[in-house]
Amino acid sequence: MNNHQHQSGFNIDQRLWETAEGLLSPDPNIRESSLDTLKEIDGFYRSPLVASLLVSRISEPDLEIRFHLIQLLGSLVDFDSSAQHFADQALVFAKDALDQMEKIQLIRILEVSDSYLTAERAIRNILKLSSYAGVGLSGILNDRKLPVSLRQQAVFYCGEVGYLSSRPTLQNLVQRVDKSRTRSGEGHERKKSRDEEFLYPFVISALEKLKS
Repeated sequence: MNNHQHQSGFNIDQRLWETAEGLLSPDPNIRESSLDTLKEIDGFYRSPLVASLLVSRISEPDLEIRFHLIQLLGSLVDFDSSAQHFADQALVFAKDALDQMEKIQLIRILEVSDSYLTAERAIRNILKLSSYAGVGLSGILNDRKLPVSLRQQAVFYCGEVGYLSSRPTLQNLVQRVDKSRTRSGEGHERKKSRDEEFLYPFVISALEKLKS
């Protein structure tokens, strides 16, 4: 390797490191600018560091920045497209990080899906890499403290990605709603479970997808 190649590689690595640090800045403007810069750095998709960092930033506080970050991450794991993808080692790091996602990270993903229809493909690609996200999505579906729109998003991805582990939770909701419809004092019971009534057709649809 000649001095020019060594210096060029050093400059790219230094820029990548500085950009990665910018993604962690408390200033949202710096985080947004760093995300834009990251896309311009040649070969960033080969870095396991970047793969892990992007997954960790799924909980980005700013919804719009989070949307763009998820779009980027989803494109890097979308092997049906002709775009650049994570290199093998980076992909392993991304999958390991996604398998360790906690409930709050899944909620942050669903918030993006609820606000940006165009994020659906990216989110589907991301969730396909996580073997255990179905358990977390099932927990979100059962959490009545969460907005029903997020619970509906959880149902959608359970079916869309094909998380068989979510089937018992989906079936339990169907059984609860069916039972409440035939119970005495139906009006009162249905008012208490109106969110589950709303979710019912989406759950039926998800179960149909899981059958296929």
